[in-house]
Formats: sequence, structure tokens, C-alpha cells
Amino acid sequence: MTQLMNQTDASVVDPGAWLDRPAAAARVPQRYRGLWRRTLLRDAAGREDRATRVFWLQTARVHVDLRVSADRSGFEGVSGLDALPRDLLTELARQQGFAGFTAIEPGVPEVCTWHRQIDFSPPADTRDMGMMCFESPDVLLEDGIDAHYHERWEREPASDGPTWAALPPSDALRGSTAHVPDDRPTCFLARAGGFFMFARARSPAATAWLAQHRGRTLAQVVGDPSVSLEQARALLDFEISLGHVAASPGMRPVIALSTHPWREGHTLPFELAPVVEAAEPAGITDSRSNHVDD
Repeated sequence: MTQLMNQTDASVVDPGAWLDRPAAAARVPQRYRGLWRRTLLRDAAGREDRATRVFWLQTARVHVDLRVSADRSGFEGVSGLDALPRDLLTELARQQGFAGFTAIEPGVPEVCTWHRQIDFSPPADTRDMGMMCFESPDVLLEDGIDAHYHERWEREPASDGPTWAALPPSDALRGSTAHVPDDRPTCFLARAGGFFMFARARSPAATAWLAQHRGRTLAQVVGDPSVSLEQARALLDFEISLGHVAASPGMRPVIALSTHPWREGHTLPFELAPVVEAAEPAGITDSRSNHVDD
């Protein structure tokens, strides 16, 4: 299984890999940028969910999204996917998350489309689009277009600050390929103020195999006895992590929540500038050429 390197093998982000360089018209408005926490989901039947831990980090162009149930358990002492039985693999498969590029269509209300480049779940037949309304500068309401739902999002105060997104250096990932055949990115590293999110897709082969299961949930696929444990583990070799930018020089970002629970409390192998006002990864000195919000 692909694993992140140890802290001693840390790399800095390649400045040539920065993603947030769209034309001005394609940029997501500043008011959307930051880390948003979902505080309410109401579905078409009127059922409400206030417990699931859902976070959406938005930069000038890139989004990373992570959704973990509040009652996820059973992973104490676990160090990786290889030893997990099917029931725990199925538990992990109930998580959700994705990363890609965001487009905002002006209007009243504005329409937000999340163009997913990588997705923890099998492909869906509906577009990820929502009508957006700001209740206040830090409270955002979303109503589905292709699916009927209502969500309330609140911006995390500590996410106020510079935002950027980058492709992590390929040598920081063991055994993974940098791109799928059509050259879409398979790894994203994004920052908003004092937070970061990292997303690394499963292998291209596992992605292609999962695409055959359109319309099913990942938990249904992983829990299917006809799917081997090796196949199930390959499908779950997909990390999305949320954490905090280190406050001290020389420290690595610390993971707080992840699709791989054994990663929580550990660090990423990337250096990020410890000063929140610095809008570039540590080790990159040409700040003007690497600013993404100019």
C-alpha cells in the first residue's frame, strides 16, 4: 500500500506545481475561501444530521472535502490497511471525501459547482451543484440542484489568512504514480490560514475498477463478499486528511482527522511556512512568483 514518508524524509512543495493560477474570471470569490465546517444537513425526507464531521477547504480554485461519521470506532492500535478485516474495511468505506476545482456562476443565488478530480466514492450520476446564499460573512447556506438537500456551513475563524493549493512533490509518495493516464492530478495539498488539507487518490487501476460500480456506495462494494480483501484494501488506499499548520519553525503539519484514522496525531512530510501571513510553502523564496491571490 502507498504510504507517506517519514518526517525525516520530508520534502518541500514544488513551486512549479501550484494549482491556484486561473484567469481572474475563473477565481472563486474571496468570500468563499477558507475552511468551512458543516453544522446541518437536511435531506429530502426532512431528516437532519448535525453530528457527521464534514469539512470543506476552499482556495482560489481548489476544494478538498472530508466527511467522517461521529461514531467511527474500532481502529485503536491499527497501523494500516493490511491487517484490517472486512467489517472494519466496510466501516472505513462509509466515509466520504473528494478534491478538485470549484466554479462559481454569478447570479441570485450564485451557483457553485464542485468539479471532482478525485473521489473517495464511486462515480455518481448527479452533478455536485448547489445554490449558495450567505446568511452572514461566515455562514453559508447551500441548497442542492440535482439532489434535494439543505446544508449550513460555518467558516472556521482560524482559517482566515492566505489560501493556496499545490501538487505535492512526487518523491514524497512511496510507490504512487503522479498522474492517471489522462493527466488529471491525483494529489492535492491546500491551505487556508492555520489549516491544511491533503488528498491522495487510490491507484489508477483501483480507480478504473471502482468506476465499474457506478450507482453503488463504496461500503456496498467493499462489503460485497465477491470483492477480495486485497481489492477492498486497494479501494480504501485513499487518504484525505485535515490538520493544523505547525506554529513553530521546523515542525510538520499535524493531522487531526483523516480517512486513515491511524494517521491522526501524526505529521505530513511537507514543510509549510509557520507564519500564517506567509502565503507560500517553506523553502520557496520567490514569494512574488508564488503568490496565488494577486
